[in-house]
Amino acid sequence: MSVRQERRLAATIAASVVLLSGCYGYVAPGPGSSLVGSEAQLQLSDSGAVVLASKIGPAAQSITGRIVTDSAPGYVVSVASVKQRDGNETFWHGEYVLVERTLITQAGRRRFSPSRTALFSGVLSVGLLAVRQAFLGHGSGGGGGGIGGSQPR
Repeated sequence: MSVRQERRLAATIAASVVLLSGCYGYVAPGPGSSLVGSEAQLQLSDSGAVVLASKIGPAAQSITGRIVTDSAPGYVVSVASVKQRDGNETFWHGEYVLVERTLITQAGRRRFSPSRTALFSGVLSVGLLAVRQAFLGHGSGGGGGGIGGSQPR
């Protein structure tokens, strides 16, 4: 493989890493904006986990899904997943659950994070280059004469 082909391959891999390693976070909506239609995460209070246990399971920490309605009493969520306090996550198929506002400590809309993506892509790229160097080296080798030196002719 020529140096030009190696560089082209490296550039393609780097671009793929950046595109495929997109990082997201949940950001609180601005004042007066609605979460309807967006993917969101609702962090539950301790009492919220207790009140909703019969609907979503015990010890829930957060609910993630698409917000169907956003009204004064609360949100109707088409649930994608529920994360428990022990770190386990259960996946749902879009069932609707009403979550009262009084049971929520924080609500956030899913947003792309350019800074997290850049950081993760940079770390991953450096790691991939380190692995490449460890296994392939610089491509120069001595060839060696083997054990015992040269053979008589």
